[in-house]
Amino acid sequence: MRITSSAIPRQIAIVSVMLAVAGLLSGCAFNGGPGSQSTVVVPAALTHISGSVFGGQQPVSGATIQLYSVGTLGPGSPATPLIASTVTTNGSGQFNITGTYSCTSATQVYIVALGGNAGSGVNTALSLMAALGPCSSLTSSTFINMNELTTVAAVYALAPFITSYSEIGATGSNPVGLVNAFTEAQLLVNTTTGAIATPPAGITLPSTRLNTLADIIASCVNTAGASSSTCTTLMSATSATETIGAMLAIAQSQGSSSITSLWSLGSATPPFLPTLSAQPNDFTLAISYTGTELSGPYGIALDASGAAWVTNEGGSSVVKLPSLSTSFATTNYSSGGLVAPRGISIDRSGNVWVANTGADDVVELSSTGTVLSGAGYTNGSINAPVAIANDSAGNAWVANFLGNSITELGTTGTASALSPISTSLSFPSSIALDTTGRVVVGNQGSGAVCLFSNAGVLQECANDGTLSGASAVAVSAAGNVALAGTTTGAAVAGAFTLATNTGSVNAASPVSGGGLTLPTAVAFDGNGEAWFANANSISAFLGTTGVSGSLGFGALNSPSGIAIDASGGVWTANTGDNSVSVFVGLATPISTPLAANVGP
Repeated sequence: MRITSSAIPRQIAIVSVMLAVAGLLSGCAFNGGPGSQSTVVVPAALTHISGSVFGGQQPVSGATIQLYSVGTLGPGSPATPLIASTVTTNGSGQFNITGTYSCTSATQVYIVALGGNAGSGVNTALSLMAALGPCSSLTSSTFINMNELTTVAAVYALAPFITSYSEIGATGSNPVGLVNAFTEAQLLVNTTTGAIATPPAGITLPSTRLNTLADIIASCVNTAGASSSTCTTLMSATSATETIGAMLAIAQSQGSSSITSLWSLGSATPPFLPTLSAQPNDFTLAISYTGTELSGPYGIALDASGAAWVTNEGGSSVVKLPSLSTSFATTNYSSGGLVAPRGISIDRSGNVWVANTGADDVVELSSTGTVLSGAGYTNGSINAPVAIANDSAGNAWVANFLGNSITELGTTGTASALSPISTSLSFPSSIALDTTGRVVVGNQGSGAVCLFSNAGVLQECANDGTLSGASAVAVSAAGNVALAGTTTGAAVAGAFTLATNTGSVNAASPVSGGGLTLPTAVAFDGNGEAWFANANSISAFLGTTGVSGSLGFGALNSPSGIAIDASGGVWTANTGDNSVSVFVGLATPISTPLAANVGP
């Protein structure tokens, strides 16, 4: 259903597009998510938002400008156009918005330029955009420089929430995901300058890939339109009719040879430099963090705010990395007796549980890093704990690698009466829970996956007879189980067993291909797609179908942990080079922490 002006709450004040002074913005505070009905009360002042539109390095004249607030009816829901009167760019590509519009305090806002002339004639295939963030972030000095770079950043970061340039949204169940996606777009490209942003210390942006993608659509923007050879090539490969749609197809079709071949469109006289010197395997955008506090990063878990908590096996600490933004400050927690920690999980209260492998105990931290577990939880015969998961009741389930067992700890660290549970377990290496609260354990020793009730009673063990060295397990919302490992045959370096929620093994198991190489970790996204961390890349499978090509995605150095966030970002903890990577907008978002999605 399209949102019209009549659907806007009556209490919302009609305000001018900008305020004369930033101090007047106090009434337009950002108080909630996309579904919020908070009221904005802002004094009116006849000032304006200004900006420019450039195609490559050429001003775009005659482009139609529209400001949108995001939809609230789910991903891809209709956005609300905010400008009632037509605004177009002048001969220098400049525009001014001097009318009034309606704005809620929670609104995320973006701006779009359609059509216009970049120097070769009127181009109906031209469309550019910029992600601006909440209404309250706009001040009387705001200037917007829209071009291909701002378009790439906005489309990639918002890709899980977009259907078209006029359909971007989320539901009230995922406000954090959409808000964080807007901040990620601004981390990539500065909307004031239209240039790649200067990142915080420790962060490396994929600059050459951003430039290459911008050059690809610039090859169409800087022509007379859809009939030009470059526009025809771009639109044919992406099945789009304008450049925002083309960039969205590129972002959502990673690994397709018809998409990666578009690299050649930007290689002649690229307006944005430097660029990729050869056709890539994929066009994923990965942001990398290499702070000095990272030392052997191993496990990774995401909290409700989108922050990543990473275990440092080499540094005997836990590092908190906030959700991606231009103000990125990490925290390193080394108290609580941490020794070579590996597994990590976050409960529904936001407390952090760590499988403290080197000390044979479990450490619990509050959301602010305060130690809650004293000298560590050791009940239930914890022995070389390597993996941990929380159920919705706050209980922690621990895989004891050397104890050939699992242990259930209550919210205060007390072990359940059945713990340790050792039935049919052989060097358990990974643990997860399904939506009913059942416990799923991957066994490195046997290559089997075992299902236990939430009371710790064995229900089923399944084995495809070929998988060995099982390293990681995950469960989708539908209850499908993916157990990663290797095969006994010499021809396949990596594979996984796919099983149902009743322990029935898919006939195609062990599943290989899709770039799987010695997989070490696995996570499911909101679409039931399984994402694997490989020796030097990530792989994706929908069921038994690989969707990441023969080489996987990205270029990583021994990732050992993987997680999906509420913005569709794929996070990896990379042991080989002491880094954390985030692939922007690549997956279908999920709500975090994982404990919020499981039972009992």
